[in-house]
Amino acid sequence: MKSTNKSQTSIAKFEEFFATSYKDDVFEILETYPDNRSLTVDYNTLEIFDPDLADLLIEKPEEVIEAAKIAVKNIDPLAKDADLNIRFKNVTNVIPLKILLSKYIGSFVAAEGIVRKTDEIRPRIETAVFECRGCMRLHEVEQTSDRTILEPSLCGECGGRSFRLLQEESHYIDTQTARMQEPLENLSGGTEPKQMLMILEDDLVDELNPGDKVRITGTLKTFREERSGKFKNYIYVNHIEPLEQEFEELHLSEEDEEEILELSRDPNIYEKIIKSTAPSIRGYRDVKESIALQLFGGSAKQLEDETRLRGDIHILIVGDPGIGKSQILKYVSKLAPRSIYTSGKGTTGAGLTAAAVRDELGGWSLEAGALVLGDQGNVCVDELDKMRSEDRSALHEALEQQTVSIAKAGIMATLNSRCSVLAAANPKFGRFDRFKVLADQIELPPPILSRFDLIWIVEDKPSRKGDSELAQHILNIHQSNTVDYEIEPDLLRKYIAYARKNVNPVLSDEANEVLKNFYVDTRNSSSNTEENSAVPITARQLEAIIRLAEACAKIKLKEVVEREDAKKAVRLQMASLKDAGVDPETGEIEADIVSGGRPKSERDKMSTLVDEIKLIEEEYNGQAPLTVLKSNMEEKHGVSEDKVENLIRNMTQRGILYEPSPGNVKRV
Repeated sequence: MKSTNKSQTSIAKFEEFFATSYKDDVFEILETYPDNRSLTVDYNTLEIFDPDLADLLIEKPEEVIEAAKIAVKNIDPLAKDADLNIRFKNVTNVIPLKILLSKYIGSFVAAEGIVRKTDEIRPRIETAVFECRGCMRLHEVEQTSDRTILEPSLCGECGGRSFRLLQEESHYIDTQTARMQEPLENLSGGTEPKQMLMILEDDLVDELNPGDKVRITGTLKTFREERSGKFKNYIYVNHIEPLEQEFEELHLSEEDEEEILELSRDPNIYEKIIKSTAPSIRGYRDVKESIALQLFGGSAKQLEDETRLRGDIHILIVGDPGIGKSQILKYVSKLAPRSIYTSGKGTTGAGLTAAAVRDELGGWSLEAGALVLGDQGNVCVDELDKMRSEDRSALHEALEQQTVSIAKAGIMATLNSRCSVLAAANPKFGRFDRFKVLADQIELPPPILSRFDLIWIVEDKPSRKGDSELAQHILNIHQSNTVDYEIEPDLLRKYIAYARKNVNPVLSDEANEVLKNFYVDTRNSSSNTEENSAVPITARQLEAIIRLAEACAKIKLKEVVEREDAKKAVRLQMASLKDAGVDPETGEIEADIVSGGRPKSERDKMSTLVDEIKLIEEEYNGQAPLTVLKSNMEEKHGVSEDKVENLIRNMTQRGILYEPSPGNVKRV
């Protein structure tokens, strides 16, 4: 009896609440019903109106929401008997997924996270209509479970117990299951993210995509799995609130903001942040500087024609074994406010991007991979060269367009992957050889190499002074178990999060001038005046420099990119080009080498070789003997026999030449 009285009281309170605070909203939705079926109520407004009713919603959500539905029907002047969904936003009972356990079952809760997976939309029978097999009388039965169908126990007319379900006469509702995992910001290294199953119904279906950051409000319930017999929690979703721009688990207090702004005024802030990037590893200043800039990122731009220019910076580190590449990546994955670490050896293309997988009922669902879950953060991919070639191809679109498209099993979807990629790879033959071009030493295709803004070659060279300092540094760390931080990691994470969220610098006229002059002068230097000369840099490198310059300004929390920021970006890009883009024969910088292509000097030799083969073929019945070819190339063009053999091997692999018989070559 008490429960009935409480329900009647709740209905009366909601009638008053809707008739006063939400009068216009209620009547507007009732007029457009059934096209609009949901009324969204602000929890804060309800709490101000009646704190006890707001508390009761948290404790007994099903009763209170049912009371609200009845109240709407009672005050409906049109008497439509509209069955509206009452949805509540801004619920203050926000519980982290990792502590959303059994004590909250039956409570109305809010939880934040990333959508990991969405399943197919299916119908659920809401009201089943049964026909008595004896007297043909129809019976309606409300269904509370989507796993079993409740039948009438007895026919009121003839007392029969046999019924037939009339599927066409029954009433259905759309339902969808999805899975959410806790935000990446909440995870410490090595922690498995907690996941939660969600049930979405009616107009909430098809509202979520893998990779979306959301705050879900609903009732925590439990069900028993038929196969295992174990109980499992899920959220019966009442309201979805997207958290796109403002999603930031690092809640900054006023004291934090004051400390961040004070730190930004330090004239040495730029150097301090570089020194605070992987401080346990000595040296590699340029690499650390570029990683520091990557953590802050440039400014993404949306053009009028809907074209998006990325602001994220991609970096590839190629280096000898044992120089700390993996350690740098691990450190960055812990330092970045939102990040994922994965290794190429154990990662598939689907694990990086997205996958269509079968759900429990045999349908297809979409599951997000690392690049989608790392949206608006950092993704660290170790041993990129160890990935299978078919899996690496999944990176192409994600690196440049920053989206992941999937077309499989009838699912056509495009997901966001707006993240910075920091990748590491080992040279193909163990150690890096300065006398060979990048393409010959790394197991990565040109389309992927060209998408990295900066490529660094890190070599392990013996040096008495350097080795002595490195040994002392390692011994000090092992002896004291401490690392000297210029800026504490916790404060630096907050600083990065603040800068990424609040600062979007724009180029000044002075910075524009520096970048323009650098681009034009480099492309038209004295060594590049010939018509068919090598191209030192391309527009792609210019865009990379712009992103680096914006990140330089962002480190100091400046709204304008100044001349000094542009100069730092130019220096860094040139250092990277000199590291990875120099032709071993001529010593000139070429953009094609950085992109995984062949240097111009080699392309010229290949062209000369093809011309020479053509001449010899005319003389030797359509084939070119290798002995004659090598002799002619050395005498006429000064190309050594070893070089000719390398060129022939390379061109044979690429399908330009073939060997019709031993000791002879022929053009394809």
